[in-house]
Amino acid sequence: MLAISAVWAGHAFAQTKPAPTTPAPAAPVDAVFEAAKAAASAMGVEDFASIQQDLIWTGDLNSLPSGEMGKRSYEAIRAFQKRIKAKETGIFTPPQRITLAQHAAKFTARYGFTTITEHGITLGYPAKLTTARMEGKNGPHFATPKNDVTLDILAIPAEKESFEALFARLKTERPGRKVTYSLLRPDFLVVAGSNDGKSFYLRFVKTDTDSRGFALGWDPALSPGFDRVSIAMASSMKLADDGKPAATEAPPIAKPADKPAQAPEPSKPAGPPVPLPSGASTAAKTGLGTLVSSNGDILTYAGLVAGCETVTLQGGATAKVIGGDLGNDVALVRATPPPGPAPLAWRQPPLTQGEAVALLSGPTPTATTVTALIGGNDDSRRISLGSGAPGALIDKDGALAGLAAANGEATALKGLFVTAFLRASGVTPPERGGDPSKATVTLSCTPKS
Repeated sequence: MLAISAVWAGHAFAQTKPAPTTPAPAAPVDAVFEAAKAAASAMGVEDFASIQQDLIWTGDLNSLPSGEMGKRSYEAIRAFQKRIKAKETGIFTPPQRITLAQHAAKFTARYGFTTITEHGITLGYPAKLTTARMEGKNGPHFATPKNDVTLDILAIPAEKESFEALFARLKTERPGRKVTYSLLRPDFLVVAGSNDGKSFYLRFVKTDTDSRGFALGWDPALSPGFDRVSIAMASSMKLADDGKPAATEAPPIAKPADKPAQAPEPSKPAGPPVPLPSGASTAAKTGLGTLVSSNGDILTYAGLVAGCETVTLQGGATAKVIGGDLGNDVALVRATPPPGPAPLAWRQPPLTQGEAVALLSGPTPTATTVTALIGGNDDSRRISLGSGAPGALIDKDGALAGLAAANGEATALKGLFVTAFLRASGVTPPERGGDPSKATVTLSCTPKS
């Protein structure tokens, strides 16, 4: 019996032994794509995401910014390079990156793309078009005068409709409504299609208490140019308060049985856009600013303008303080009418270690170098320089590349954070950069006591 089993086992093994196979040929390596991928990785996630965001605005990329190079982003860069008649490498040169930002800025300016916070979400929207506003049951409704673009910003309580039920309702088709794309994930959903002759794009995020998002509708006659707005809105959307429900800004509607409302108390002054820190001096301060747009936008320091609603420019003109970030010591003021000199161009690629730069601390830029890509105490927001002085940091082409420390320390806030602050404040890059030696402005501020 043992012998028979052994023979059978050997027979079975012989029958199931795989025949020798020829190894499949390795897939060819796309050296150009791999080089572009390596360049994007070296750039960093945030910097490459800003490139992807601009490619959305130029209509070359139809996906959300990830900060990573994929085939879509690679082909989008090559498409833009082809359009400007550059070599299609998939890697932007510094001048090409500036050109991309300028092209993107034309579209953001056309639509007046502005950041808004409503019902617990912050997102950009086409404010220049959707000028009419009404208050709806679940959030504000915006529209163009012709009603060819509509926008609803919504917060739907979970007890009224669950996130999953909302998705099921939104993706349901009916006569006149066709869904061309739908996606449900544990924390967000997307539905797109057409409804009664209008294109639509819906995106919601899930919180513990509600579903928050937007519904954008537009006349297909506005496509393909307007289509990029929906992707730009989706990429800009984020929770404004860590998932906690936000109080609506709309006043309550009185019911017939309600008592007459009492006259509101006089509103108190809003105060300066950048509050004066507790215990800070109220003495007059003078410092530097740099022209960064043709609309009279001036980049300066939050510590300089804290406690002021306006500042005085050299020559006696005034400028309004728009806002600032004391943590990064960066602020924006706006002069109307704009000062005469042309503003600086904005550099997009990050600086590299050892790169020659200059400090714009007066009419004559002071040369220095980037000694490290991180500031003291491992501050990832800053770079280290060979020398320090207050003022804008500019590259060899005279483009804005950062903001040097106000106290003269040999560090500078990275250009990524500076331009992100400017964009969030509604500033767009200039069409063409001016002479750096003429872009410096002296500002004076007397804080309110």
